[in-house]
Amino acid sequence: MKITPIAFDSLGVKSSCVQIKTNDITITIDPGIAAEVKSFPLPGRERFALVSRYDEKIRRACSKSAVVVITHYHYDHFIDEKDRRLYGNKILLIKHPMKKINHSQKGRAASFLQKAKEIAKEIHFADGKEFSFGKTKIKFSKPLWHGIKGTNLGYVLLVIVSDSREKLVFSSDLNGIYIPSYVDLIAREHPDVIILDGAPSYLLGYIMSLENLKRCVKNTIKLLQKTRCKLCILDHHLLRDYRYRELYYEAYRFAKEKKKMVLTAAELLGKKPAVLQGYEKNGPTRWQHWENYTFKKLDAMIKHAKKVARIAERKNY
Repeated sequence: MKITPIAFDSLGVKSSCVQIKTNDITITIDPGIAAEVKSFPLPGRERFALVSRYDEKIRRACSKSAVVVITHYHYDHFIDEKDRRLYGNKILLIKHPMKKINHSQKGRAASFLQKAKEIAKEIHFADGKEFSFGKTKIKFSKPLWHGIKGTNLGYVLLVIVSDSREKLVFSSDLNGIYIPSYVDLIAREHPDVIILDGAPSYLLGYIMSLENLKRCVKNTIKLLQKTRCKLCILDHHLLRDYRYRELYYEAYRFAKEKKKMVLTAAELLGKKPAVLQGYEKNGPTRWQHWENYTFKKLDAMIKHAKKVARIAERKNY
């Protein structure tokens, strides 16, 4: 099995597009892309130039693939265009467009299907199903929460690709694996490689709490503990934040102790993550000072945040 990152946040674009080649078939998962967030330490013109560059790489990867997988309908995971390089004569294995889906994605799915039906070879709704191509199997979970339980972001599909030698699990957007049962779900697959989206730490204090960050880090450690995985590609949301190593300090420390390889997609390709390159070149954006987020530090920060919230609540009465 050959695993090639095509476009990821560590490369400077909102994406988690990967190509997988086995002896039987070539698969591209989640061919979507968007410009990085404003807190990303690159000027706008550079962020949009990267979108153009990696958009072309995505189209090229799909043109060389027999199967294209779409785990959900956020624009950093699919391109809603009638482009034969993307979807022409492809077998599309996609998230169900009507079931377990939020309102905005339902509209996007309908628009996409209208175009795809005209050019795709086959279209299959993949939720909870398994597909075989020779000795290669592509298995999908039932719809899982895109983050915390009950989130209005909707649902995604976990993707498991296996051949006669290796097994890979692609997490899609679990938003840093908040939910403990999802750790067990992945562990039961006994993956050799995990592509895991890290927590959206750039949204701390907005739609993400310190408690949820701690939960994501602990669940990442549990995942490394419970699996034999030789490689974990940790990327996507987390790599929008140049503090990612400090924020996931405990997970990186555990991986080093247990000799588990945890890399970004950029590092797997022998490159420095774009967010660090931007920071070194242009300096900090939102976060001026930080340190390693040990569990002790996180607990102290959570305690302080709760104290501030209680004081604010009293003042409002």
